[in-house]
Amino acid sequence: MKYTVYTSLLLGLSVLTPLQADTIAGSDIEVGLWSPSYDAGNIVGDASGEDQSIFASATLEHGLPVIPNLKVSLSQVDNDKYEYTKIDYTAYYEALDNDLVSIDVGMGLSQYKSGEYLSQGFSGTIPHVYVDAELGIPLMNTTLYTDVKFMDYDGSQITDAMAGLRYDVNLIATDLGIKGGYRMQSVDTQDIDDLSFDVKTDGYFLGLHADF
Repeated sequence: MKYTVYTSLLLGLSVLTPLQADTIAGSDIEVGLWSPSYDAGNIVGDASGEDQSIFASATLEHGLPVIPNLKVSLSQVDNDKYEYTKIDYTAYYEALDNDLVSIDVGMGLSQYKSGEYLSQGFSGTIPHVYVDAELGIPLMNTTLYTDVKFMDYDGSQITDAMAGLRYDVNLIATDLGIKGGYRMQSVDTQDIDDLSFDVKTDGYFLGLHADF
């Protein structure tokens, strides 16, 4: 199974890279506004719906060895052909963390709630692999980043990927970042509550990121 391949890949990476959660306990919160376009698949085509959608995430990092850090993310998609609320629960480790480059790897579950496709309801939970990478631009307080959740498992393929640029302002108690970029979510499934469909939602976003 492809799920086993992804698991082996992460285990191999953990052997090559010392497992660590975070050297200092901390957390971050992110809230963004997404302006998506909708594609309900080859048969149905384009869909129309909400011009803007809010998404959010919260991360807890700690200094406990071996125990992974935790991230919870929430996003919603709403249009006249399909809709759902997606909650991602991710456990991850810092594979690399320095002033210039940061890479996180992990695994988790993507839960689809209150879903509807062509007036037929659905819900389900699909595992995912998680990779987050950041590249700092020296002397500019600016970071290039990408955040990807992906899985091809049991007849379903999901992708949730974003990439963009973040500018940070260093305050006394926190670092406040303004970020923007492009996000894409796709769900290609042969069986979620006996439904088969292939939908895609993508567009630009703008958000705030607070690192405590």
